[in-house]
Amino acid sequence: MLRFIILLITIITLNILIWPMQPICFGQTPNADPENPSKGSDLWNELSDGLNLSLRFLTFGTYQDIADSTQNPENDFLKVPRYLADLDLRPDAGLHFRRWDLNIKPRMNLQYKAWEDGTQKGEDDREDDWFINEWLCRLRVMDNFFTSYGRENLQWGPSFLFSPSNPFFSDNGRTNPKKELPGMDFARLVWLPNMEWTISLIMNMDEGRQEFTAWDFQKTYALKLDHMAPSGHAGLILAHQEEGREKIGVFGGWTTSDALLLYGDAGFSEGSHALYPVEDNNTLFGVSMQAKDQESKAWKGSAVLGGAYTFLAGPTLTVEYLYNGLGYNDEQANRYFQLRQNAFDAYVSHLWGLSRMTLSQTADPGLRFLRQNYAMLQYRQNNIRDKINLSLSWIQNLDDDSARFIANVDCYTGDHIEVFTIGSVNTGDKDTEFRTILDSFLMIGLEYTF
Repeated sequence: MLRFIILLITIITLNILIWPMQPICFGQTPNADPENPSKGSDLWNELSDGLNLSLRFLTFGTYQDIADSTQNPENDFLKVPRYLADLDLRPDAGLHFRRWDLNIKPRMNLQYKAWEDGTQKGEDDREDDWFINEWLCRLRVMDNFFTSYGRENLQWGPSFLFSPSNPFFSDNGRTNPKKELPGMDFARLVWLPNMEWTISLIMNMDEGRQEFTAWDFQKTYALKLDHMAPSGHAGLILAHQEEGREKIGVFGGWTTSDALLLYGDAGFSEGSHALYPVEDNNTLFGVSMQAKDQESKAWKGSAVLGGAYTFLAGPTLTVEYLYNGLGYNDEQANRYFQLRQNAFDAYVSHLWGLSRMTLSQTADPGLRFLRQNYAMLQYRQNNIRDKINLSLSWIQNLDDDSARFIANVDCYTGDHIEVFTIGSVNTGDKDTEFRTILDSFLMIGLEYTF
């Protein structure tokens, strides 16, 4: 049924995009009231003027060089495909009608996968996925007061690595802008008392298309205050989770000159769902992954501090430092990698029960970053020869010396066609954070926008 609804929406969107909207009934504008022809015409024109439609067609191929790590024994545990080919259809439809705003983003994804590693070597598979990633229904109750409900991807703050102040999303999607983040279901109340302040009450009602593996979904309620000033902006987020955990987030940016932007983004939480390696004599490995801070009332925080300088010639150089207070210290990291090694040895020895459970926990312990200290350097330049956007980023793990280099190149060959390339290379010792899953990654594709 869901596929049928999405297909119907897609077909309607395609028809409207390909054949410009024309009055129906053989050239006659539909009239709601035959006694007053202009009434129906005005309504039809109002609906037509408020309708916004776009369609993006993406096709891309992906190559993944699987890392040889204890997390993924011979690629038999995670079963990462070496090659992928995707075909995406991404229509967006929106209607602004008087006090109402309606938006919907149905998606179609066709994917081909092929394996060259592990027990699935030589195999391939085809999948199709039909879903609605985002949708929104918003009502303007008054000129400065709005209420809405829908599936959204709520992001804020200028940081590249991630936004610690965001209690809903740990990933901001900036490392791969062609990959859409799954939306979650929110109810929101937004009040704009003046041009400088925005006050929002945000209620996360359902996980939507997000997947939670390290812990169960928890409803979260947040009060968000935004302040805009001529030379900068700032925000404060006070959040409460259903089980009783409190979170505080702050972010802001300051434009010190036409060329220099300084910014920060920080989040603090009472306890944590994250899994940590803890000595446990009751297990075969002597260590187990436990949510040891789940009931803790101690506060821990993470913060990103950054600056961006734009040169007269056009390029922008950005530097960020991340302190991840929830990450592992040296002792915890050594225990974590030893536990992975023990689970790896047990897996190779066909002790699959305990090893699979342990490896699933070490694969996703519920941390956006595994360690505590990171630095990022980015070079970005847009509109090179009015056609090319270039972004080069180096992310350094200052604790284990592993690093990730990310290159993103977009080339516009016309008004509607964009050719893009996204690649990354991970460096470091065999068992380090950035070389846990992949050694390298390359995506090459084309996007056509109607």
